[in-house]
Amino acid sequence: MYGGQGYIDPNYEPEEDFVTVLWIKGREKLERLAEGIAAESSVGTWTGVKTANERIWELRGRIFRLVKSSPTSGFVFVAYPVEHFDHDNLLQLMASIRGNIFGMKALDELYLLDWSIPERYQKKFEGPVHGIEGIRGYLGTEKSRRPHVGTIVKPKVGLTPEEFAKVAYECFSNGLDLVKDDENLVNQDFCPWEERVLKVVEAAEKAEEETGEKKIYVANITDFLPRMMERIDFLMEHGWKMAMVDVYVIGVAGLKEVLDELHRKKFIVHAHRAGYAAEHRGRFGVSFAFWEKIYRLLGVDQLHVGTGVGKMEGSPVFIRKYAEILRREEIEGFEPVFLNMRWCKKIKPVLPVASGGLHPGLVEAVIAVHGTTDLVVQAGGGVHGHPGGSGAGARAMREAVELAAAGESVSGKRASRELREAIEKWGYVPASKVHELFERFEMEKEKWVERIAQEGFDAIEKINREVVVS
Repeated sequence: MYGGQGYIDPNYEPEEDFVTVLWIKGREKLERLAEGIAAESSVGTWTGVKTANERIWELRGRIFRLVKSSPTSGFVFVAYPVEHFDHDNLLQLMASIRGNIFGMKALDELYLLDWSIPERYQKKFEGPVHGIEGIRGYLGTEKSRRPHVGTIVKPKVGLTPEEFAKVAYECFSNGLDLVKDDENLVNQDFCPWEERVLKVVEAAEKAEEETGEKKIYVANITDFLPRMMERIDFLMEHGWKMAMVDVYVIGVAGLKEVLDELHRKKFIVHAHRAGYAAEHRGRFGVSFAFWEKIYRLLGVDQLHVGTGVGKMEGSPVFIRKYAEILRREEIEGFEPVFLNMRWCKKIKPVLPVASGGLHPGLVEAVIAVHGTTDLVVQAGGGVHGHPGGSGAGARAMREAVELAAAGESVSGKRASRELREAIEKWGYVPASKVHELFERFEMEKEKWVERIAQEGFDAIEKINREVVVS
């Protein structure tokens, strides 16, 4: 009981409900902690109130499942009726299911692992304008189905517009599909945004003429809303309908406004998740599964999800699941970490971006982690750090992607000198290592489910440490 009311209902079967699964640990019995969360995130408070009635009580959050790891810790499944929430107002929804609950002093640990969104609510959103097939159609890869190959111009900041455009041209003309600004480059004095855009678009168009391939340059427009809208207009005026947005730091309200404008003008939207990890690395936090479902609902076309190899954290098991949340219509869960969910037909699949410490020797492995070629393989240092420079690095990345997509080894006899040089410098991880990891995990999956139930969040962290490619 919490506030004189009981929120545990093990016989309840969610239908048109939002469902959240949370890890909870605190200083009281798990049942009371869980009821406190269900109350504070729905209709209740710390004491009974005279203003409540049966009609209001029907809007409560119902705890329909508890998985105890100890008397004071475990996984809690909460269902919220769709009527509890304000039409298509994601801010009100977020204020409910991930709002005050993180400030409750009885909790020592609280992590929102995943949520499912009922199709009735999804239908109020338009989702991506282009999505996977739209971007493939633009670049002409519908038949080849190869991964798209991209780069982030390095150094992250400091280059002049002329220097930036020169690097971009080298990459475009040597096989890369996409060149992007880094997350912290926008309109600094050393590289004014408008000047950089004009020069890079010119470089991209020149490379298109020379190679016969379409190119994507995604300029970072992240800023306060009025300046973002001005940048969208500027890109439109110059015939360039692609943009990058740092979706997390903008916030949901700002993101909705800018995406509405980008959608009206049929832009391809590249979403970077810079800043998100601040609420993920620890025992008080929110999983990326929560955020990527918001971004797919709101309608980004491609989104960074991690690599499973390289410099960024995350077990291949979790990274593949993040990618599946973007790509699939039907998501198969791995409870209590991930929930089952179905996307409605109108919400198009989003193209995952694998970026962070990649190089040609990791291409086989990262494609194997994602389990499909529907992704963007994106390398910064792994292109520009090549012994032969950015052009050679671009050729090595494109070659590695084409070999790996065809099921061939990137270190085999067909590898060019430039690809071999990249492997000699940075090493090589074959796809077989990833396949072995997933085969082993599937064999041990039931044991991991038992470990998670018994050990709680410790076991989830062990998957991130132990179920990895070494």
